[in-house]
Amino acid sequence: MLPLLQARIASIWSILAEFVGEVTVLRVDYHAFKLKVILTDGSTLRISEQHYRDTREQYVYYWLDASNRLLIGWDNAPHHHHLSSFPHHKHVGSQDNRQPSEETSLEEILAAIRARLLDR
Repeated sequence: MLPLLQARIASIWSILAEFVGEVTVLRVDYHAFKLKVILTDGSTLRISEQHYRDTREQYVYYWLDASNRLLIGWDNAPHHHHLSSFPHHKHVGSQDNRQPSEETSLEEILAAIRARLLDR
């Protein structure tokens, strides 16, 4: 798990470099890890991944504003069968606003966040 965790942290710094204030490892065990990324605008990105062997089984990437309100949250929980990207989806602005998600990898999510930060 450590090489994968190190690769994820490297991706964060590579894609969001000028926006990253701090990366904290909240938990790591044999099959999973959780990270908290504090961005320079005060927002945070919560990252949680669970793996089985070399395959990512579950993910949750939640981007919260400085007041801890949801900006966008991506996950693959299999409970929104009606969405075209099932099981991948995102919650935009609130848990109730579920939308299909083209972004499914951490790198794609980081790129989407970077684009939003650059537009501000």
